This record gives sequence, C-alpha cells and structure tokens, in this order.
Amino acid sequence: MAPLQESKISRNRASKLSLIQLLRAAQRRWAASAAATFFSRFNTVPVQTGQTESPQAMADKRRQPRIYITNTSVYVTDGCLFATARIGNISPSGICLCNLPEQLYRSAGRLTVFSNDNPGLPVLHIEPRWEQTGWSGKTIGAAILNASETWQLFFVHTASQIEA
Repeated sequence: MAPLQESKISRNRASKLSLIQLLRAAQRRWAASAAATFFSRFNTVPVQTGQTESPQAMADKRRQPRIYITNTSVYVTDGCLFATARIGNISPSGICLCNLPEQLYRSAGRLTVFSNDNPGLPVLHIEPRWEQTGWSGKTIGAAILNASETWQLFFVHTASQIEA
C-alpha cells in the first residue's frame, strides 16, 4: 500500500474515533443535564465558587426566613435583555427568581426587578449569588441591594397573607 493511502486511512480512522468520542461526550453531557434537571432541587451552584452545595448546606447559611410564593411574576432586566420570571421565595434581604432565560445576566453583576401588576412590590436592584439551570430555565438566588422600607412592608404583608 502506498504511503499516501495509509495516511488517508489513518486520518479517516482518527476522524471516526474523534467523532465517536465527541458523540459519547455529548451523550454524557446530555445525560448529566437531564439528570441535573430532575435533581436540580438537590444541587445548587454558587456563582462565586462554582462548587456544588446541598440544599441543607445552603439552608444552614440562611440567616433569615424564606416565604415561598406561587403565581407571582415579575420583569427582570440586566440592562440589555428583558425577561419575565416567577418569584420562588423571598426573605427580608433576598429573592429567588425562577424560569429565567439562560442568556440573562451572563456578565451583569446587577439585575433590576419590577412589577406592573403589583403596586406594593418596589423596584429592586439585586445581585445574583447562586444559580441552577433546568428545563424550565434558570433559577437564581440574589441579594437585594436596595432593601427599603417598602420592600420590608411587602415582605411582611406577603408573609401575613400566606399565614392567614
């Protein structure tokens, strides 16, 4: 066999192997992301460290109570993109936003949250602390940078509505 044909055959084998390796890596990544979606409640990823922490470890770090909210939507912007999110829970100094698009806040350190439907909810400037991604979008936990008296009143009012 001529040397030129041998090099073509070895290149074809190498490209087939590379393609197979690429497909296997994609399959592993897809399986991991699908599993992560199902177990996303148990796997939170802090933005600063990139390390995985359990919900119990995250709950131990919480200094303030959380009020879980259903069916409350807000608008979120990073200054470039605009999206709708669902509030998952709130605390006196934090908020959890669910169903955000993946593209939002890739490089923004601050987000703005507001509502046209709820006049009691003030405009909030927040700083994301952790995120997790699932099939329904991204969920983030954020610190409220401008937790005013209006926010405190909203928190207390919401907590009293849920307890009633």
